[in-house]
Amino acid sequence: MEFDKAVAELDALVETLEREGDERALLLLQLVDAIHRPALERIAAGDTQDPIAQALLQMYDISPPDDEILVEEALDEVRPYIHSHGGQVELLGVSDGVVELRMSGSCAGCAASAMTLKRGIEEALRQHYPGFKEVLAEETGGDPGPQLLQIENLRKPVFVDADAGAGLEPGQLAVTELDGIGLLLANFEGEVYALRDGCPVDGNSLSGARLTAEGVIVCPWHNCAYDVRTGKRVDGEAGDGLQVVPVAMRNGTVQVAVNVA
Repeated sequence: MEFDKAVAELDALVETLEREGDERALLLLQLVDAIHRPALERIAAGDTQDPIAQALLQMYDISPPDDEILVEEALDEVRPYIHSHGGQVELLGVSDGVVELRMSGSCAGCAASAMTLKRGIEEALRQHYPGFKEVLAEETGGDPGPQLLQIENLRKPVFVDADAGAGLEPGQLAVTELDGIGLLLANFEGEVYALRDGCPVDGNSLSGARLTAEGVIVCPWHNCAYDVRTGKRVDGEAGDGLQVVPVAMRNGTVQVAVNVA
């Protein structure tokens, strides 16, 4: 039944009950109001975890998104970046704000790249999962202790120095070429990111692009926008994103793994 029609019929029914003096029916309406009103007040205030709000949501088979759904949505935001490292991430479980993951990939032995992945995942979780507290990663073999995002196995990227990244200040972009591959380097909040240079729309260089305070790269040709951390297009339009390239900091030098670009 349509909402407006249901409201009109309810009003007519209430008037009829009041006119006929059916006390049982009027009591029923009062009880419905006593149940709904406090629950709706809590839901409107954003407190959907309150027991009263939960009771009403369950009555109508409605509930807020499950924690695991929120976490998977967050991981989907950064999976392109993880895959660019030759890595994989699997959600093992969520409990009281603690997210347990199994990580594997090609960054074994590279603490800098592992830390970059860790920060990217944590940032996505903070944005998409309000209850987020901590990330724990399973340790393969031996004691599965609470080590954060241990990357293991598989092929290791070959990192080469990217001189254009030296002295790159927060908010700045630089276009360079390494081993014949065009790269766009970006410093966002002190962290250097690398992406393949070239607008996905027509392949033009992104020289002249700008980086917003929110970490969005804006193309100088079409104003299409891409997340600097994941390369994903974020302007609401369909289309390919920018390919992210693994970055590491060694002895103050920016290095990128162009062999997996």
